[in-house]
Amino acid sequence: MKTKIIVTLILLQTLLSASEGTKGFGLQVGEQGTGVLFHQTWRSTSKFQWLFHGSIFDVKGDEQLMVYDYYTGQYRSVGDKYVLIVPLFGGGKYFPFADQIANNFAPFVTAQFGPVLTIDGAESDKFVTRWGKSKGLWSVGGYVGLGIDFLMMNGMMVSVGAGLDILPMNGIVDGEEHYNGAIIQVGFNWLR
Repeated sequence: MKTKIIVTLILLQTLLSASEGTKGFGLQVGEQGTGVLFHQTWRSTSKFQWLFHGSIFDVKGDEQLMVYDYYTGQYRSVGDKYVLIVPLFGGGKYFPFADQIANNFAPFVTAQFGPVLTIDGAESDKFVTRWGKSKGLWSVGGYVGLGIDFLMMNGMMVSVGAGLDILPMNGIVDGEEHYNGAIIQVGFNWLR
């Protein structure tokens, strides 16, 4: 398990320092929870870019609520799922209207697939116990979606997208065989 994580981190560092394109980070909100993302693109043609996309996604339970504890005077969460999903996808972005739309506005379609690490935390209120006794599962997943790149004059770019995460589990994780669902992403990018 530790070897796979080390190899993944080395591969990630190599990809993030590679050739010309853009790199960035962003936020995502979906049916299953929220997360942060990072990505890098490599321009192939004016209509197509290769990309690497990784994220850390915190899964929220269907029955998760914030409740007020009268004994402590604090709010606390009940119905939590202690699951982190780390997809590491490769794929492409296709720009069907490249060089046809003015004003730095670039709609795209994307498809991505790759390995997914799911970390299932132990059911415990203590952080160290929960993640110290967690188990990791590997599977293969994907993402399909569409979006718009808004190009800025200073080499920055804001990407907004929506799509479907396809995240099957390699077994049952907190009672679920998969964590598929719709997702919205906002990314902030810059030229490398």
